[in-house]
Amino acid sequence: MTSPTKPLETDPTKRFSSRVENYVRFRPGYPKEIITLLKSECGLNPRSIIADIGFGTGKLTELFLENGNAVFGVEPNREMREAGERFLKKFPTFTSLAATAEDTALPDASADFIAAGQAFHWFDRERCRKEFARILKPAGWIVLVWNDRKTETTPFLIAYENLLKTYATDYSKVDHKQIDDDVVREFFGYSPAKRLFRAPRNLILKA
Repeated sequence: MTSPTKPLETDPTKRFSSRVENYVRFRPGYPKEIITLLKSECGLNPRSIIADIGFGTGKLTELFLENGNAVFGVEPNREMREAGERFLKKFPTFTSLAATAEDTALPDASADFIAAGQAFHWFDRERCRKEFARILKPAGWIVLVWNDRKTETTPFLIAYENLLKTYATDYSKVDHKQIDDDVVREFFGYSPAKRLFRAPRNLILKA
């Protein structure tokens, strides 16, 4: 919710600066089945180089690092990036970059996998598509992941969703559910394969 006396931060690279502690404490992580799927379907192995775009506090990044991967974490928000660096400091194969999805500062054809956890809906899709094409190796993969909160299964969840729609003034604009099949099809240029995990639900789109 936003204060009526405080202007809303519209720059997605800055809007989470005051919310880092809550992200660390309350934002759910991701199931390890993501790694299992990427191994079986996409050839992920410990030698694969990962570019985690918008890595935030490092929850998705951790899965790749635990798999033995070298991960370049790209995060434009200083406070989020520093929290992620503290969380991941025990992993020697992690490199943090102060950069954006549209200008990652990574070399050409340097990543086997580009991953984005709970972040793709903030990107400038036209610009980051060109950037992803530049840094991705031939036959590389793009993996988009979201935790999808249930909104209609109980009276409480229905009421909570209505509360957000009423008082979180930009909720409808930034809701990741706007990334539907049409948006994904336009981004990839065709309909990518999908895998859906149920507990918690994560949508992985690959190309």
